[in-house]
Amino acid sequence: MRKSIIKNTLGGVMLLASASAMATGFVTLSQTGYAVPGGTSAYTLCNVTGNFGQSESIPPTLAANNTCAIFQNNPPLAGFSQIAGFNAVRPVTLNGVVIADVNDRVWRNSARTRCIYGTRLRLRVGPSGAFEVNDIVRAGVRNRAPVSIAYFYNGIADEVLFRAGLTRTSVSTPPNPARPLTSLAPISTNWVDFTSDLNANDPDETDNPDSPWMFIQSACTAAAPITLQNAILIRQTGQEGQPPVTLSIPGYAPAGANTNP
Repeated sequence: MRKSIIKNTLGGVMLLASASAMATGFVTLSQTGYAVPGGTSAYTLCNVTGNFGQSESIPPTLAANNTCAIFQNNPPLAGFSQIAGFNAVRPVTLNGVVIADVNDRVWRNSARTRCIYGTRLRLRVGPSGAFEVNDIVRAGVRNRAPVSIAYFYNGIADEVLFRAGLTRTSVSTPPNPARPLTSLAPISTNWVDFTSDLNANDPDETDNPDSPWMFIQSACTAAAPITLQNAILIRQTGQEGQPPVTLSIPGYAPAGANTNP
């Protein structure tokens, strides 16, 4: 079933009966993890309708399903403006073929103390085949707390953001728990992992080639951002039995940032 069917039937009782609106907006990520059954997890949950892509998710609205969701894009937050010249489209290549494009942008507040790094991925329907993007991971936030995340879902996004956390390790789910323990996905204060389910030809028949905009807000300075090699990781974790694959591309990051674990 295509996501467009869900988009065209939003509203009414289904949405009003869904999850509460209490956590709309940027959500601060814990640097020590979250208490979960059995221990601690790096992840906070956002929109888990659809069981992590196993079925159709329900997009966020002002009324429901909106944890981590924001409802403006450019800028993602009042008081921020896009930094001139920091708006790139980066190709993602697999076996010499460009399978996707990543939009990469940076906004900064007027005090020049906080920056927002935006990521949006679009799979190319033809060459992408059955390649699935389960996680998008970005580097460069160590020593820049507090770090918060949000996502913007609009008419050209096909899938929501399921979860996010301070970790470099992406864990397939299902079958693994929605919030894996730090023994599976250790906390890294330098990386943010966003989990979604993007595929132009998905074995579970929920074809969703376009991600929402995913945002990281962290401390920065008046110094210009840098383009950091291998700062963005694109991962297929094998949710439908595919082999695990990690592809890396450059990404904007704060001055002085690195890709250390």
